[in-house]
Amino acid sequence: MRKRLIAIGLSAYMVLSLTACSKYNETEISLRDEGIELMDTGDYEGAIEKFDEALDCSIGKVTDLEIDINYYKAAAQYNAGNFEDATKTYAALIKYDGDNYKPYFLRGSIYAKEGEIGQAILDYDAAIAIDDENYLLYIEIYENLNSLGYTDQAMVYLNDALAVDDNSSDAKYYKGRIYYMLGETSDAETYLKEAVDDDIVEARLYLAKLYQDQGDYTSAQTLLEEYASSEDVTSDALATLGDIEVSNGNYEKALNYFEAGLKLDSIDNLPELMKGKVAALEGLNRFSEAKEVLTQYLESYPNDEEAQKELVFLQTR
Repeated sequence: MRKRLIAIGLSAYMVLSLTACSKYNETEISLRDEGIELMDTGDYEGAIEKFDEALDCSIGKVTDLEIDINYYKAAAQYNAGNFEDATKTYAALIKYDGDNYKPYFLRGSIYAKEGEIGQAILDYDAAIAIDDENYLLYIEIYENLNSLGYTDQAMVYLNDALAVDDNSSDAKYYKGRIYYMLGETSDAETYLKEAVDDDIVEARLYLAKLYQDQGDYTSAQTLLEEYASSEDVTSDALATLGDIEVSNGNYEKALNYFEAGLKLDSIDNLPELMKGKVAALEGLNRFSEAKEVLTQYLESYPNDEEAQKELVFLQTR
């Protein structure tokens, strides 16, 4: 059943936190939050209405709050299938937040999804021009294009990332990660080891993956355990670790990783962690517990058809 929820990254960048309510219209903030709640339930059309109501409450001046709301609105429009409206909203964001690479990247991702590869490349290149040492941006552009079959265009961005003149510790990690993606294991190992020596926590994860691929499970396990015990570990990383253990049939260890992710104060990937926990419980033949977790999941994400089918299966166990 385990299939990670993969999107083109449209919601991943809506991270502007506005807590100083005295600076902003509290009704506008309340309506924004209602729209976010509707998005979480899959009611994207309802969310768009709330975001429009919130924007109608603005005082006429475009502030960080209006920009924040428009990022959410564009993501809701995309998820609702209103691609043209979403690109228009991102065009407005480019006008008011044009020094930020995000609206270009997000609009480019929509163009790519719609097969308008020329427009997508223009927007992706504009995003890179704004933040040309953002290695994660290069990687995400590659992943978007490659997943849509534009492999040649995608490879350009990985090669461009490797060509960036940057010897920082973070650069070593990302270049090692990119070499790993390209299957160039010798270069990957060199860069990742240097990043690990520089205390880049994430590098341990990819070096562990490389060792697993080579059959060196002892070295891989040591790195994974070091990584999981780090104070810097993220919910995304714990989900990845859980996935690795599920693929290796180590369901008890996988369950521990997913549960550790669910206990973090900051969780960016709740659906992945919950579905991962279900997969681990199924692997352990703990079907009643898996059914309970999946039922809880569907209360928050009722439109997940795959999960609905899985629940029917679990009800027969």
